[in-house]
Formats: sequence, structure tokens, C-alpha cells
Amino acid sequence: MKELLKIKDVNEMTIDELIGQVIMVGLPYDYLDQGSIKFINDYKIGNFILFSRNYKNTNQMKSFMKDLYQNSLKVTDSFPLVSIDQEGGMVTRLFKDVVFPASPLTTSSTSIKNAPYISGNIIGKDMLKLGMNLNLAPCLEINKELSYPLINVRGYGATREIVLENASMFVKGLQDAGALSCLKHFPGDGSSLKDSHLELPFVLDKKEDVIEYNMYPFLNLLNSDAIMSSHSLFKEFDSVPTTLSHKMLTEFLREEKGYQGLLISDGMEMKAILDNYGIAKGCVMALNAGCDILLLCHEYSEQKLALKSVKEACLNGELSIDLIKEKVARINKAKQKLINGLNNYCDFDAPYKRVEEEHKIMEEIVENSYTLVSGKKPTLSNNTLILSPKAMVSSIVEDEFNRRDLTQSLKNNFPNTEIIEFNNDLSCKIDELVNKYDKIIIYSYDVYSDINQRKIINKILSLKEEVYVISLKGPSDMQYFENLVNYSCLYEYTPNSIKTIVKQLKDEISFNGKLAK
Repeated sequence: MKELLKIKDVNEMTIDELIGQVIMVGLPYDYLDQGSIKFINDYKIGNFILFSRNYKNTNQMKSFMKDLYQNSLKVTDSFPLVSIDQEGGMVTRLFKDVVFPASPLTTSSTSIKNAPYISGNIIGKDMLKLGMNLNLAPCLEINKELSYPLINVRGYGATREIVLENASMFVKGLQDAGALSCLKHFPGDGSSLKDSHLELPFVLDKKEDVIEYNMYPFLNLLNSDAIMSSHSLFKEFDSVPTTLSHKMLTEFLREEKGYQGLLISDGMEMKAILDNYGIAKGCVMALNAGCDILLLCHEYSEQKLALKSVKEACLNGELSIDLIKEKVARINKAKQKLINGLNNYCDFDAPYKRVEEEHKIMEEIVENSYTLVSGKKPTLSNNTLILSPKAMVSSIVEDEFNRRDLTQSLKNNFPNTEIIEFNNDLSCKIDELVNKYDKIIIYSYDVYSDINQRKIINKILSLKEEVYVISLKGPSDMQYFENLVNYSCLYEYTPNSIKTIVKQLKDEISFNGKLAK
């Protein structure tokens, strides 16, 4: 591995090589195809972001990463930053063969001590074994009252202190493994109900409140290797989104607060930027504002336009070459931190082996997060109905992965129990179901966005006394239920949480979790 870990000096780089280092691109396939090789070679691309589309299994990924490292060394004379969103839970890009990581809110809610550290450390080691080195995690948004559906289980809890405590452990776990962390999304907008993937969110909070509340976890965790900027527009700070704001990124975060790590933009193809500024203008603005690396995740056309516009801005003086060199120097410093971790864990020619002890502790973290919020725990009788949700992706950042079918798992384990998956036809059968069964156990998922599921559950709650509701995506669903008595929650719909549900119904585990508030 050592021979691949070269870092080219900033002062020896051409303008194309410098620009290639401040861009981080997504690639289309799970192998290094000829089109990608040509693109990387033509534009001297230095850094990459991977998604679930790039991952099939560990052997494929090791082969892919070996090719990518070797090609990068040939083209840029440096090894690449290779980033991934491996937050855990619903935002998990590596999901097969590796240890499946618990969601952030799971690790805050479990009774297993130091769970966020354990999770971060396992994730960091698994990433490095496969050649990935920068985790675009953790999320530092504060989920007030655990009720905000957009941040939800991606966050660590309901108060700024809980978020800071648990995110700090996760960051240390990653760093102790030898990987890089990235706090997101500065300055923190957990209360926003608008998704910057789809539109430009406006935040009207007072400046002092944002600093004392939203920013609190960021400003107390400035030893993180990187910070990702939000595309939300904070009107008390500037008239442009944070990613494009010199006032927020350079004047406040760099100069006033002394932050020394990398500043990485959120995806520049997101609608908040694309629809209001365009890729070409937005990328130049973001670099001038203070971003060191621009994320361009999906389309060659947008990536090429960004690269060309940045080079044109450098040539016409709109962007200073010295400023670009300053950014690349920070990138090189971050790469230098990775050498020990990659040498310790990454061997592209050796097969990946999952550490079974780590797999077991991750399962235990999920099991011990199961939280009884009110009333009684769900139990099976001879005449019980179970309603189960479909596995579904509910936001752009989430991934679909295999082995996620609660309904089938329940049917396999409880063949004598009636188990029905939520569907539109249930609405006209509610009266029949309520009268037919002694008790009803309902597993809910994303009631916030699934209006039909919400209506069905509330109708059942209005008609029957012995009903047990279990949310699979944290307690944010609770606010949409009426007449709720028996309520519990998990914080992910993953293979590990499905196992937990089965164990609980078999009375093999207890409710040991707590709400992180």
C-alpha cells in the first residue's frame, strides 16, 4: 500500500492539477470504466465520492479502489480522498459483507456504553480496509423534542449537549481508526422542513440564537477533519446560502473561530444551488466563499461544466491561484493524516474479512436501543394481528439495501400469527380487523410522509383499546398519532432492527433503550 500513498507538492502542480484537487466527483459504476478513466485523466481529478451504486460487495470494492488509486497516482501523482456517507442506519452506502452500522440516534439511545465511539471506530476500519478514507459524517443537527422528520434518526438527539457528546465520540472513533470525519451540515438546520436537495430553505432565526444553539456542536468540535456546509440560507447572516457565504465560511468559521480543517460543500447539483445560481456560478462562488472541496456527485455534464468554469475563473482572475493553492495545501495535510490508517488496514490484494465480534456488538447496540416510551410492551397472543410496513426509501439521501423485509421475517418466525403488510386496501378492512383480533401490533415507518399509513393507524387507535404501535424510525412519528397508549420505538429499519423485533416478540430481549432528550 505504501507505494500508492504519494502526495504531490502544491508548488509542483499545474493549474489543471490544482483545480482537479478542489473537485470531488461521483463515478457512475461499480468499476473503473473507460469513460471515467478518460474523464479523470482529462481533468486531473484528485478526489472521489462513492454511493451505493458503486458498491456490490467487498471483493468488487477492493478491486475498484485498487484501480482508482493506481490510476490516480498515474494521473495526479497523489492518492485520492475517497469519501462516502456512512452515517449508519438509513444512510448507509456499504451494507453487504461489512458490519452494518447502527443509526446515530440508535447509538445515542442504546444502553451500550460508548456506542457512538464503537460505531465510528468500526465504520472507520471497514472503510479503510476497502480503500475509502473520508466519512461524510456525523450530522450535527439538533432534533428538538425528537420531532423534526428531516434530520430524525440521522441526528444524535434533542439537545445541543447530547448531540455534542455523542457526535464527539463518533468522530474520535473514526479518527482512532485512522479515517477522516466530516461534520455536517454547518451551521445546522435541524428544524427546517425544506429539503435543499429539492429547494432552497430559508432560516429566519436570530443570529445569536443560531450561534448559541444550531452551531453549538460544531463550534465545540473544531478538531474534526472537515466540515460540510449547508445549502440553507440564514437571512440573519447573509443573503446567499451558507455554501456561497464568505461571511459564514471565511469571516466567521475560519477567521473568527479559527477552524483549520477542510470545508466541503454539500452536493453542488442540489436544487438549492442549481435552480438559483447554476453550477458554473455556484462553484466559483463557493470556492471564493471558503469551500476547499466542491462535491459534484452525479452527472458528467455538470462536473465538466464546473471544472471548466473554475478554470476560466482562475484564468480571468475571478479566482486567485494562490487561494486555490491554499485549499490544496489543506487537502494535502488531510491526506497526510490518512497514511497510517491506510497502511494499517488497507491491503487491496488480501480478501476482506468481517470481524464477527464487531458484528455482534453492533447487533447488541441495536437490541439495547429498543425503547418503551409509554404503556405496555407488545406481546403475542393466540389471536394477534401484526401490521408491518414496506421497506421504502423516503428521502433522496437514503439507500435501498437488500435483506430488509420485516413482513417476511415475521411470517418466517411466527407462522401461526396473522401478519399483513400495509397497503391501500387496508382502509376498507379496518372495521373487520378490529373486531376479528384480540390485539393489534402495528410497526410504523415514516408516518410523516405516508398519509395513508397514518390514517389507517389512527382509525385503528380510535376503534380498539389493545393496540401497540412501534415506530421503526424514531419517535418523530408519535406526534401524528391520536389515542396512543402503548408506544415504543426503534431508530432504524435495517437487518439488525428486524432481528431485534423478532427477538422481542420471542421475549428474548428487554426494552433497554432511552429517548435521547
